[in-house]
Amino acid sequence: RHSWALCLLEVDAEAGTLQLYQRDVNCLSDDDRTTRRRALTRLAASVSTLASDEAAGMQTLAALWEQSLRAPLLKLLADPVEKNRELALALTAAVLEALPQPVIRASLAHVAPAAAARLSSSAAAEPTEELRLELLRLLGTLARRAGTPLSVYLPEIAAALRAGFADPFPDAKKAACSLCVQLSDVLAEHIEPHCAMLARALLPALAHQHSRVRTAAVEALVALLLREPSALAELGPQLALLATDRASSVREQAVGSVARLLAEMPHREANTARLLPHLLCALSDEVESIRSLAHTSLARLGGATDVAAQRVQPLAALAPDLMAAADAATFDGAPPEAADARGEEAARVAAAAAAAA
Repeated sequence: RHSWALCLLEVDAEAGTLQLYQRDVNCLSDDDRTTRRRALTRLAASVSTLASDEAAGMQTLAALWEQSLRAPLLKLLADPVEKNRELALALTAAVLEALPQPVIRASLAHVAPAAAARLSSSAAAEPTEELRLELLRLLGTLARRAGTPLSVYLPEIAAALRAGFADPFPDAKKAACSLCVQLSDVLAEHIEPHCAMLARALLPALAHQHSRVRTAAVEALVALLLREPSALAELGPQLALLATDRASSVREQAVGSVARLLAEMPHREANTARLLPHLLCALSDEVESIRSLAHTSLARLGGATDVAAQRVQPLAALAPDLMAAADAATFDGAPPEAADARGEEAARVAAAAAAAA
C-alpha cells in the first residue's frame, strides 16, 4: 500500500507540473496571432528550463510533449503569420534536441510528415526561404536523433530533398545536399530505391552559379552513387564538367570524389572507363594541391596489395599505367620546359590507361 501511495503521489505531482504549462499550450490554438506568439515565447523559455534538468525536467518535458504540446505546436508550422512559424519551428527543434531518443522515435509519425510537407512543391510549402532552410535542418536533427526508424518516411523526405535541390535559396540547396549525405549514411540500407531519382534531381545544383553549391552537390552525388551507381551513366558528363570547373575548390572536390568512387563504388570495374580519365586529367591541373591529390589517389588505387585488409582495393590490371601516370605528372622542382614535357608524358600515359579501362 505504501508503494502504491508513492506512485499516486508521483502521478499527481507530474499532473500538477504539466498543468503549469497547459494555459500556454491552450493559447497556441487561440485565434489571436499575438496570443499565439506570446505563448510560443513563454513555452520556449519553459522548454529551455526543463531541458537543463536532465532528470525530473526531462521527464516532464517528455510528458508535456506527448500529452499536450506536440499536436498544436506542429500545427503552427503552417501558421499564417511568419513570425509564429519561425517561433514554432525553433521550439520544435529545441524540443527534439532535448527529448530522449525513444520519445523522438515515437513522434516520427507526427514530426517527419509535417516538416516534409512544408518543403514540398505543393501549395502547403513554406514561402520563406530562411524557414525552409531551418526545416531542412530539422529533418537533419531527426535523422541524427532517430536513426533507422526514420526510413519509413523516406518517400516524403525524398520529395522534400528534391524540392530542396531546386530551391532558389542557395543556403537551402546546400542544406539539402548536406541532408542527402547524412541520410545516405544513417539510412544506407534503405535509401537505395530513391538514389537514382535524387541524383537526377541534383543536376540544377551541380550547375549552380555559386561554387559552394556545386561543391555541396558533388558531395551529395557521390553519397548517392556509392549506394546506387546506376545514375553514373547519365550524370557522368556533368561530373566531367565539374572536374574541370573554373573554381579550384569544386575541381578539388570532384577529384576527391572520383577517387572515392573508384575505390568504394559497388561494381566499380564497370564504371572505371567513365571515372578514371577525370582523375588522370587532374594530374596536369594548374593547382598544385589538386595535382597532389590526383597523384596520391592514383598511387593508392594502383598500389594497394592487401585486398582483405584495406578498404581501397587495387585496380590490378591498371596498376602499372596508374603509377606511370602519377610519376609522369610530378612537376615539383622541375624547370618549365621539363614540366611541359612531363605533362605531355602524363597525358600520353593517361590516354593509354583510359583506353585500357
